[in-house]
Amino acid sequence: MLKTILSVLFHLTLLCTAGAQVFQVDTLQYRGNTDKYINIVILGDGYTAAEQNKLAADADGLSDYLFGQAPWSNYAGYFNVFAIRVISAQSGAKHPNTSTDCSSASPQVPVSNPDTYLGCSFDSYGIHRLVTANKISNVVNVLATNFPNYDQVLIMANSPYYGGAGGTFATSTTHEASPEITAHEIGHSFAFLADEYYAGDIYALEKPNMTQQSNSALVKWKNWVGTNGVGVVQHCCGGNSALWYKPHNGCKMQALDLPYCSVCREAIVEKIHTLVNPVVAYSPPTGVINSPNQFLPFRLTELMKPAPNTLKIEWKLNGAAIAGNTDSVLIDQNTLTNGAHTLVVSVTDTSALLRVDNHAALHISQVSWTINKTTTGIEVKDDAGKISCAVFPNPASERLHVVIGAETSGRISFRVLSADGKTAVPVAGATLVDGEYTGSLDISGLAPGTYYLIFEVGGMEFARVFVKG
Repeated sequence: MLKTILSVLFHLTLLCTAGAQVFQVDTLQYRGNTDKYINIVILGDGYTAAEQNKLAADADGLSDYLFGQAPWSNYAGYFNVFAIRVISAQSGAKHPNTSTDCSSASPQVPVSNPDTYLGCSFDSYGIHRLVTANKISNVVNVLATNFPNYDQVLIMANSPYYGGAGGTFATSTTHEASPEITAHEIGHSFAFLADEYYAGDIYALEKPNMTQQSNSALVKWKNWVGTNGVGVVQHCCGGNSALWYKPHNGCKMQALDLPYCSVCREAIVEKIHTLVNPVVAYSPPTGVINSPNQFLPFRLTELMKPAPNTLKIEWKLNGAAIAGNTDSVLIDQNTLTNGAHTLVVSVTDTSALLRVDNHAALHISQVSWTINKTTTGIEVKDDAGKISCAVFPNPASERLHVVIGAETSGRISFRVLSADGKTAVPVAGATLVDGEYTGSLDISGLAPGTYYLIFEVGGMEFARVFVKG
């Protein structure tokens, strides 16, 4: 799993965690090994020692709400959730009453300056409802000391007034709308989504749900246009906002109490895919098999499965398909000739929440076994990892850029096929460096049309569709 790196924050804040405060950590949801699954950690701020049971109840309610709606509900089995019982000297959240829009809050929020452990405060960056944790060194210390293996942090400020924020650490208060606020803010923090109301020129950036591309055939969410209300919607209010577009007028990233639009759901699922390998455990590991049994079992012993289960499983022996959509296969050792054989199982998510071009070739988890049969027995060597591939731009005219990531090393081979299966561009092999390859192909000589980029990694072939414009 790609875990959050704390060392950058350590250097920025010049921390020393020796002697840092140890707090009780509650397990709200446990699916599996914290090194394998995605870990959400909830921190309370402004909860005194006497209010720790309230913190636990607030955190539990927040977790239940988040995982009760799509797409979090579909992938709840991929997440662990923990709450750290941070104890503050005083209750509440700071409100300095310094923002020009404080008077617009309803009800009015009283001026306050409680001594809280994480320093959560309203009026951040001149916006009343923007609540952030200002004692960042304490946030980092709490995480480093109590749960450094986090992926996403949610901070709850113990205040009954409306507020929250996205950013590295998503925040909310205990206002009655807090669960919805958190669901919105985690869209920013986890999936890097933009607001679908126009938040201001400084927040106008290319993001999964925000773009300056107005052509529905070229926009990054083109595969969703015309479905579930998705289009290319111009932001309101004139000026610079008129240069930017969003996918929907009724998304949670625009207003509370709405579902995420299809584009935002897809972005959240894509982030989940980048963080975990759904193949958690398998057997057998590398070793010598001395079994009198004719059939040798090969299994995926632990899988993260969406609900409903949309994983597609394919087994191949020496390149030939032998089984599909099963967690295990039996290999008849009597039919194996002496020498090396390769058994590969690949797992892809075929969720209808995804409409990324040729998604099956974007995130593929695989396990391969080299089965070496000799006159004295069978030796097995295993290898496992995850492969991702992106090609862009798509459509392309002159050059097609290719980025491949794999949890392995070695050579990659490429070829480009036309729609009728004929080789259009033979491409020399390349090498994965630290599990990554970045390059480009000259496609200027191809006639306009649809093509397939075929690449082979670790004995498995994968395909990406692209269009030559």
